[in-house]
Amino acid sequence: MEMLIHFNALPEGLTLDDVKADLALLLEDDGWLTGSGAGHIELELEDERANPKYGILTVKGYLQKAKFAPDTTIELAGVPVGIYE
Repeated sequence: MEMLIHFNALPEGLTLDDVKADLALLLEDDGWLTGSGAGHIELELEDERANPKYGILTVKGYLQKAKFAPDTTIELAGVPVGIYE
């Protein structure tokens, strides 16, 4: 399952490389990074036939703890959802 993280700015003190490294470490076997650019990070979560909720919750929890802005969203199957919803 593809997940996109959309953000307007990174939290203070974090670089895009920091965030990508943190997510790669947190996801381990539940997913992997597939790309990134200005304002977005692309991830692939474990097989959608399995339950990807652990990967989703892990990413959402990380973004909240890292203090990403409230307008940051994660997009699953083309549907964006706020990280604090």
